[in-house]
Amino acid sequence: MKLIKNLPTRMINGRIESYGIFWCDGCKQEVEKPLSAGKKCKSCGCNKIKHGEIHTKLYRVWSNMKNRCSNSKHPAYKNYGGRGITICNEWLEFIPFRDWALSNGYQESLEIDRIDNNGNYEPSNCRFITAKENCQNQRTTKLSLKIAIEIITLYRTREYTQQDLSIKYGVSQKQISRIIRKERWV
Repeated sequence: MKLIKNLPTRMINGRIESYGIFWCDGCKQEVEKPLSAGKKCKSCGCNKIKHGEIHTKLYRVWSNMKNRCSNSKHPAYKNYGGRGITICNEWLEFIPFRDWALSNGYQESLEIDRIDNNGNYEPSNCRFITAKENCQNQRTTKLSLKIAIEIITLYRTREYTQQDLSIKYGVSQKQISRIIRKERWV
């Protein structure tokens, strides 16, 4: 930023602060800032807000998708980035993702889904579906009706606990419980 004009000093929180008017090349506007900050900054902060959609649901969808795949501290990372699921280079920026989403059926009531659950987030492998459809596509629900009936039958023999069945079929105990209560396959 380029200093255009010095302004009088001000008292801010008990400190005397010198201000100035700076020209921001990013947004092509005059900006008032403390001299100490204005001389160090390259822009007024306009470069941090590229699209003005940071508070939209679609931005949250994109941001959550990126975090699941790249932030090892994200609770779902082990099921995404931890399994090698990545995001195509094009979608690392919001605008290309937004444009694809709006051209491919995005609505606020829908969720993003990977057609191949072992595939990456990329245009050829993604679509928007309802929350109910998305729940049925999770790896934990990829059991056939035949296997679900088998689980229920084994559980009723009282020879297997939910935990035993969880280990035997490689799904969570919570999923076994849902099957036994017939919440998924009725």
